Amino acid sequence: MRDLEELNRQSRDWQADRWDGSGLRLIADNDLTYHHSVEVTFTDVVWVSCADLFHHPVFRPSTPSENEFARQVTADEAHHLFTWDAETATGTVAMLVVAQDVQTAEKFVRH
Repeated sequence: MRDLEELNRQSRDWQADRWDGSGLRLIADNDLTYHHSVEVTFTDVVWVSCADLFHHPVFRPSTPSENEFARQVTADEAHHLFTWDAETATGTVAMLVVAQDVQTAEKFVRH
């Protein structure tokens, strides 16, 4: 498992690949047409503010106001706020996920 900040700007295209009742998986590569090589999976997700498709994310520490918002979403200490800025069709957008855990994997997956 790698730290999210190590993924900054490594892959050009990112996509929300799966989002069910408790998990969100993002996939990434320079071209998602035929394959991807990075997966980021958030587990026990309670809040998501994330574009379906985005580019060049910069994973970063959350701001005090973002932390306050996360505390309002969930009162327990088991969930954490994961934040990043990324380019979308409408410009650079802050994205937030409140989840219990995150796992990253590098593997080549054909679509």
